[in-house]
Amino acid sequence: MKIESLEQIGDRMRRLLKFLVGIFMTSAASLVHAGKLPESDRFSGHEKLVVETHAASLRLRESSLRETIVRKEGWPRGTWGDNLWCLAALCLNEKTDEANARLLKRANDFIASKPEHVAETSPEDPGKLPWTFFSITDYLRILYLFHAKSPHFPGRLKPETEAAMKESLWLWVRAESRLAEAGPDDQFLLLGTENHDLNRRPPCYLITAFLRDDPAYCERKLEDGHSVAEHAAAHTRYFREWPRSRAKNGLWIEVGSNTYQKYSWPALFNLHELSPDPVIRHRFGLLLDLAFIEEAQISVSGRRGGGQSRAEGGRNSFDSYKNLLFAREGKPAGSTHSRVIETSRYQLPAAAILLDRRAFPAVSPFAIRNRVLGQLKTYGADGKAQLIASNSALVNYAWRTPQYLLGSTLQNPALDYAGISQQKRWCGMLFDDPSAPKVGSIGVVIEKDRSGRPQHSFWSVQHENVLILQRIANRKEGGSYSTGKISLCFDAPGLEITEHEGWIFASNGKAFAAVKFLDGGHQWDKTRTVASPADFTGLKDTGRILLHAGDLSTHRSFEQFRESLRVSSLVMTADKVDYRFAGGTQHIEIFRYDVAARDSFRLPHINGTPIDLHPAAVYQSPFLNSVTNSDRITVTVGPVQQVLDFGGDS
Repeated sequence: MKIESLEQIGDRMRRLLKFLVGIFMTSAASLVHAGKLPESDRFSGHEKLVVETHAASLRLRESSLRETIVRKEGWPRGTWGDNLWCLAALCLNEKTDEANARLLKRANDFIASKPEHVAETSPEDPGKLPWTFFSITDYLRILYLFHAKSPHFPGRLKPETEAAMKESLWLWVRAESRLAEAGPDDQFLLLGTENHDLNRRPPCYLITAFLRDDPAYCERKLEDGHSVAEHAAAHTRYFREWPRSRAKNGLWIEVGSNTYQKYSWPALFNLHELSPDPVIRHRFGLLLDLAFIEEAQISVSGRRGGGQSRAEGGRNSFDSYKNLLFAREGKPAGSTHSRVIETSRYQLPAAAILLDRRAFPAVSPFAIRNRVLGQLKTYGADGKAQLIASNSALVNYAWRTPQYLLGSTLQNPALDYAGISQQKRWCGMLFDDPSAPKVGSIGVVIEKDRSGRPQHSFWSVQHENVLILQRIANRKEGGSYSTGKISLCFDAPGLEITEHEGWIFASNGKAFAAVKFLDGGHQWDKTRTVASPADFTGLKDTGRILLHAGDLSTHRSFEQFRESLRVSSLVMTADKVDYRFAGGTQHIEIFRYDVAARDSFRLPHINGTPIDLHPAAVYQSPFLNSVTNSDRITVTVGPVQQVLDFGGDS
C-alpha cells in the first residue's frame, strides 16, 4: 500500500467527500435521544464530519511527529527512543542525516559484535540489537518506508544505512523465524502473550518477505534449514488467514488491556500498509476497520467498557493512540511507545467515527454480545507457547443505555483459560455523561496477596442491567492466584451515595447503581470510594457481589429507582443466588463455583435457561452483526450500511 503525500491526501479527501455525499444521502426511520428527533437529524452532515475528522487526524499525527524530533533524545531512552525519533524524522523528511547516522551506528555496532546466534529476545532481555523487543515494529517501518525502492518515500535511507539494517534484521530472523510455527494449524498458537506474539510473527514475515527480493539473501538458509524464500511463502499463507481467523472467532484475548494494547495494534497497521501481498494488505485493512468499529460501540467518550483482561479500569494509555484517529477535541492525542500510527495514512471508517461522535448517548437500551478468544487448549512444549481454542467459551457482554454502560465477561470458571485472558479481569459500569469532566465508573478492584499478577480472581454473569460476580477461592488447579479482597471502586464526579439495609445506592443524577455484598456486608476505605467485603475470610473466600443499574430512561428518579428494588426478590443460600427483578419479569440464578468440585459446576440460568457461551452470533448489536464461521460482518450505523467481507481479496 503506497503511503500518500499530504497534497495527495487533500485531493483524495475532496474526492471522498463528493463520493460520500452521493452514497449516504439516506435517512432511517428510528428515533433518537430524548428529543425524539429523526435519525437524519442526529447524523445530519455526517459526510462533512468524516472528512473533517480525517483531516484533523492527519494534523494531530504530524504534530506528534514534530514534538518527537524536537527532543534531543528520544523517549523511551536509548535504542527504543532512537528508533521512534528516526522514524519521525525520516517521515517528516527532516534531520535525515542525523537519523541515518543514528541507525547506521547502532546497526554497525551490532554487526561488529559478530553474533553467531541471536538468542530469543524478550522485553526483559533485548540483547544488543539495534532495536528493542517492542520497537522492532517501528524499526521495520523505517526500512519499508524509506529504502531505495520503496513505493512510499524511496531513498531517505542512505545505501549504507539500508544495508546495515538489512544485515541486522537477517541476523535476528535467521534464529527467530521457524517454519514449524507458521503452518495452517497455527492460527491460534500464541508465541508467548498476545502482544509478544504480535511483536514476533509479523516481523518474521515482513523481514523474510523483504529479503526474498534481494539476491544476496533470498537463498540463505535460516537455522531451521529452510530458505528465506520458503519462510516468506509460509508466512504469507499464514497472514492471509490471520485476519479471517480473528474476525470469525473473536478479535482480542488481551481485551481492553491498560498496558498491552499499545504494543499489539501497531503490528496491524504495518501488515495493512507494508505487506508486499495485496490480500494481506486488504484483509488487515478490514480488520482495522472492524476493530475500531467494535472499540467505538463499547466505549464511552473514548474509554472502553465491557469485560476486560490484563486491565485495571481507569485511564488507559491506548486512549491517546486512538485519539490520533478519532481526533476528539480536548483529548490527549499521541503515542508513547510507538510512532506507527503517526506515520500511517490509515483513516477510520465512517461507521467508527459516527459511533464515536453521533450515535451516543444511546436512544434506548441495547445489548452487545461479542465472542472473544481466551480458552486454553494446551501449552507448547516449551511452556511458553499457548494454543487457544478457536471456539472459546467466552462472551464480552455489555448493556448500554442513554446514561451508562454496564459490562463484563461471561465465562465458565471451571474451564481452563489462558493466563492472559483470566489475568486481572475487569468488569463494571461506566457513566455516560458528556457534561462530566471525566468518565465515571463503578468497577472491580482486585487486591494482591503476593507477588505476581492476580489470576482467575473472580467470575461473573450478567443479564441486561444486573451483574453478579463471585470471588474464586485460591487453589493450584482451577482457583485464583495472587488474589486478596475483591472490592468495588466508586469513581465518578458528583456521585451521591446513600446506604440502606446493606445496599449501597449511587447516582450521578442521571444513572443509578445499587450494590450489595451478599456474604457479610461491606466496609469503606478512608476515602469512602472503595467498598470491600466486611467479613473477608481469606484465600478460601468465595464472596459474591451484586450490581443492579438503572437510569432516567427506566426510572423517573434516583428515589424511584431505590424504591423499585424493594419489590425485587433476592434469595441467597450458601450455594445459590436467586434474583428476580424488573417487576419479576427477569430472573438470574447463579450457583457458587467450588474449586474443589469444579466438574460439578452448574452454569448460571437466565430466565430458566443456562447461559450460552457459544452463541451463534460472533458479533451481535444494533451496529455490528455476524454469525459463526462467516466471512461477512454487517455494519449499520445511521446512514452507513456496509459489509466487511474477509473472504475477498480486494
